[in-house]
Amino acid sequence: MLFLNFNMYILILLLALATLALAERTVTFAWDATLNADSYTLYVNGAPIGTTTETQITVQIPDARTAVNVTGVNIAGESEPSATLIVPPAPTIPKGFRISKIVRTTTATPK
Repeated sequence: MLFLNFNMYILILLLALATLALAERTVTFAWDATLNADSYTLYVNGAPIGTTTETQITVQIPDARTAVNVTGVNIAGESEPSATLIVPPAPTIPKGFRISKIVRTTTATPK
């Protein structure tokens, strides 16, 4: 018999929820504003896929390991790319696995 502690249940739940949320691979990326940027361009695997004047963008990304960067753009040109964010492929839910009850959820806000 397999015994899991409470933290392991939370981890399994988070993985399952991540799978459900990323099944279509629609992802929202957000970043801090850059001084003097009029717009931002998001790059996925080195190719530009979206431009916005906001500090976030929702895009479709491949269901595979994906490299993401953002640049600031103004009349003088485009900034160097940001640090690369690696988005892993969506995890798969094991066959027969189901979520029957959510006991507790926690939301963390980075500072």
